[in-house]
Amino acid sequence: LVYFHYRRGNLCRFVENFRRYSAPNATLYDAVTAPVFGGFFGRVATEVAELAPQARVLEVGSGPGRLAARLAELAPGVQVTGVDISPEMVERASSLAANSGVADRVEYRVGDVASLPFADASFDAVVSTFSLHHWQRPAKGLEEIYRVLRPGGVARIYDVVDWIRRFEQGGPNIVELAKESSFGERGAFRYSITTTLGPIPLVYRAELLRGE
Repeated sequence: LVYFHYRRGNLCRFVENFRRYSAPNATLYDAVTAPVFGGFFGRVATEVAELAPQARVLEVGSGPGRLAARLAELAPGVQVTGVDISPEMVERASSLAANSGVADRVEYRVGDVASLPFADASFDAVVSTFSLHHWQRPAKGLEEIYRVLRPGGVARIYDVVDWIRRFEQGGPNIVELAKESSFGERGAFRYSITTTLGPIPLVYRAELLRGE
């Protein structure tokens, strides 16, 4: 499934946008990414809403909060908690939730994916978009995501494919990380490419299911 298409002349701009995704200023970050990835976030929100329409959902690396707000708009029965390591992002996301009229069902906290501030089995679903390649301890992050999932829960992690990840900052890919993580054979792991530019892969989706 291809979520969106780019002309070949826009490939360099696509990669540069991912570099800017690391911008320390939340306002610039939001201004750059909102128009570029708005459609993508809408597609992901629709997927998660269909997957868990009455769920407790955790978004890891919630940034300025656009995915969580969109998910809450699509699924009135969903309660969303967003976690981001940047207090500035959390503040901006909280403002967006209030302005979108979903603040009663969406909350944001400052936190690190390697040490999530939640009890075991707290969430029915976890989602993360374009965040994993920034994690300082990605294998530990996956273990923490598995820990906070309830039995039968599912995590969906979307991120840039290896060639973009290496261009950005390197590090192991998610398939290697899943093998390293301590949940081992307790959870099912799936990996697929979701977005391409012609034959060139751009974005993958990894899905982690916690066993009953």
